[in-house]
Amino acid sequence: MTIKMPRRKFVAGLAGLGVALPWLRRPAGASTAPGPLNRPLVVTSKTNAFVREAVTTAAWEELMRGGSALDAAIKGTNVSELDPRDASVGYGGDPNEEGFLQLDASVMNGPDGKAGAVAALENIKTPSIVARLVMERTDHLMLVGKGALKFAKMHGLKEEDLLTDTAREHWRDWKENLSDRDYYMPPVDKDKPEGGGTINVLVLDATGDIAGCTSTVGHRFKIVGRVGDSPIIGAGLYVDNAVGAAGATGQGEESIKTCASFLVVEKMREGMTPRDACRYVCQRVVDRHNGRPMFSLKVVALNKRGEYGSAAVRGRADKATGKTIGLDFGVHDARGHRMEAGVALLPPLTEAELKTIPWR
Repeated sequence: MTIKMPRRKFVAGLAGLGVALPWLRRPAGASTAPGPLNRPLVVTSKTNAFVREAVTTAAWEELMRGGSALDAAIKGTNVSELDPRDASVGYGGDPNEEGFLQLDASVMNGPDGKAGAVAALENIKTPSIVARLVMERTDHLMLVGKGALKFAKMHGLKEEDLLTDTAREHWRDWKENLSDRDYYMPPVDKDKPEGGGTINVLVLDATGDIAGCTSTVGHRFKIVGRVGDSPIIGAGLYVDNAVGAAGATGQGEESIKTCASFLVVEKMREGMTPRDACRYVCQRVVDRHNGRPMFSLKVVALNKRGEYGSAAVRGRADKATGKTIGLDFGVHDARGHRMEAGVALLPPLTEAELKTIPWR
């Protein structure tokens, strides 16, 4: 005689006996009741007050005109690259230790999985456009230095002086204050330029296609030829059209070592929310340094459903309370542009700690 048992009771019975079936397991961080789709969506790491809203708005308007997710990601990135007030990206960015700029950028397109990048590119204001050309007009993934410049000029981009007077002053002040054992005379203390760091723009369009773009000048006053994580797919940027996208800013070397953006997307693939996936990767970095990293790293992410989040190794101090709060990131969806707070694992470095860092 065969006894039929409803499937739900059978499953519940196995669970009561401690039996875990592979197809029943929910990954850590998985949402049990996902909300409605939030599409289209633009997310950016950018915090500079004078460009952050313009970045997401430019990307959003490109989507509204019928542009692709990749079109929108690059359009938003161009805002930062072309604004001379942004000391960390493109034209007007702070130069390397010898006083000229070398730019890095990458793009990745979810629908076809293609990517392109440039590194140590000189005299071109919009390296993100060159990265896209590498992706679409070559069988390579990355071009660097003089080769990248030659390729950009081949496609009609014009060489221009990227060093503004303000950026030159930043470099000169750094050089004059670098040592008390040389013959440069430092000026009276000045306010530090507003930060904002590398720009990541991640875009989810109305149909669910995803793309991303990352662009930077790298470490201000870096060694000539240094390349960070921004042009490295999987470190500074990663996109998987079936899952989501992530981008990193901050200590690029650590992002490379942990494959930060790739790892965020993989944790989302396992079911983590974007916020939890970003936090997981930042915790990995903290653990690598025994809980005391002398730097920060920030990661932003979005997933296929239009959920988003951000986390940073180190946060900032709230001006009113002094308590550590997360770093902001920009969002633009049907509700418009806004800044939201990410998660912070550790407080900001103290002035005493900052003085122990040579390149500061």
